[in-house]
Amino acid sequence: MAAGKEAAIFRKLSLSSAKKSMAAQLLVWVLNLAWFGFNYFWQLVPAFVLVAVPALLLMYAILALAAYIYWALKEIREQDAAYANLFIGVVIAGTLLFLNYKFLHLALSVYQMQT
Repeated sequence: MAAGKEAAIFRKLSLSSAKKSMAAQLLVWVLNLAWFGFNYFWQLVPAFVLVAVPALLLMYAILALAAYIYWALKEIREQDAAYANLFIGVVIAGTLLFLNYKFLHLALSVYQMQT
């Protein structure tokens, strides 16, 4: 998708930069879980690919958490926003990070069973 179209979609949804990273992380996690389930049950891809995608997703979750904290702190400094938004976002991002970590362990166990 082109950058202009992506920005228009986020503008239409009224998502600020801090919320963009959280929404993107949640969307990617749900899509990856669906992709993993589809490929696990029908075994369309090799097992090492099923391990690589959750590993990349875990790295993305770490980057998304850092981006969320950065944008939330920037919003707090510039617009004198409430800290509660930052805390809620960090709890949600931390939960997704934990789920990504568990998801990677699931993928590793599936890979070890197949080898």
